[in-house]
Amino acid sequence: MIVVIEPHNTAEYSNLLDEMFRLRAHVFRNRLGWDVRVAEGKERDKYDDEGPVYVVYADDEARKVKGCLRLLPTTGPTVLADFFSDKLPEAVHLTAPTIWECTRFCLDEGILSRGNPEEMFFTSAVLISALGDVAIRAGIESILGNFDATMLRLYRRVGCEVEVLGSTLRYGQPIYLGLFPISESILRKVKRPLKNVQSLMVESTERGLLVA
Repeated sequence: MIVVIEPHNTAEYSNLLDEMFRLRAHVFRNRLGWDVRVAEGKERDKYDDEGPVYVVYADDEARKVKGCLRLLPTTGPTVLADFFSDKLPEAVHLTAPTIWECTRFCLDEGILSRGNPEEMFFTSAVLISALGDVAIRAGIESILGNFDATMLRLYRRVGCEVEVLGSTLRYGQPIYLGLFPISESILRKVKRPLKNVQSLMVESTERGLLVA
């Protein structure tokens, strides 16, 4: 299932959030070697205190995290503003209610360890299609995201359209910033490999980000 976690329902999904933060520690510090802070086996940063929206791909019991990502509006504090603003062309303006930032996109450590390209592709497509559904229902027109070269290739294979805007070495290796347009046609392309998958459960939200 897909679970959308917002400030109003974090208590309900506290265990799932803990699993997500532990997965982030494994992926971003242990596997990728990013310079991120880990405490008690969990990776969190100051943006997790800004009321983000988390999109989590979990098992049917909402206990095990298969993939996750974090969303924040660009009208507030973002990774972009703190780490990428000096890498952008001067004419680029990327702060608007219809532009949101996606960070901490990661897949289950078991999936990454097995190194099966098709499994990684499928899980990424499920998570990205859920992100697309959330974005379209919320009126989001573009997503900003940061990623390494491997994920860029995967995003393009999944069917995402992405414009690379800049890069930084602040995480210890080249990390790119990209702009992903959101549209029904792009979402259909991403969902095409998922035709035979049973419909995913999506949690409705009090803030109106999704409709039931």
